[in-house]
Amino acid sequence: MLEFIPVLEDPAFCPGGVVPMDEDEMMEEGFAKLVSRLMDACYKNGFVVKFKWEDWEAEAIGYLKDPGLLKDADLAVLRRLLTWHIRQNRFLKGHFASVVARGLVLAILKRLQEIGGASV
Repeated sequence: MLEFIPVLEDPAFCPGGVVPMDEDEMMEEGFAKLVSRLMDACYKNGFVVKFKWEDWEAEAIGYLKDPGLLKDADLAVLRRLLTWHIRQNRFLKGHFASVVARGLVLAILKRLQEIGGASV
């Protein structure tokens, strides 16, 4: 999952939805593919976990309002956050894309890297 960090940090990446891509690919399609690949990676790497994510809304919104809270987040919190945002996307289409565009997913991945998730 950490392979997404350089893409999200790339100066060509625009949080409004522009992603570096092939010339024949539309910008929106490139962003949609990136978001889809990110979600797939979360599932594949065990970051979508079973828990009562609906009951965790207040905590998740706290991280949305203040991403600085991530500096103290442990692996369990990072997994819950990714799960919560992916599950929200089922009900609010585009939710996960919006947190990618806002930089929250990048911040989560960077925190994961900090706490030793280099093998993810």
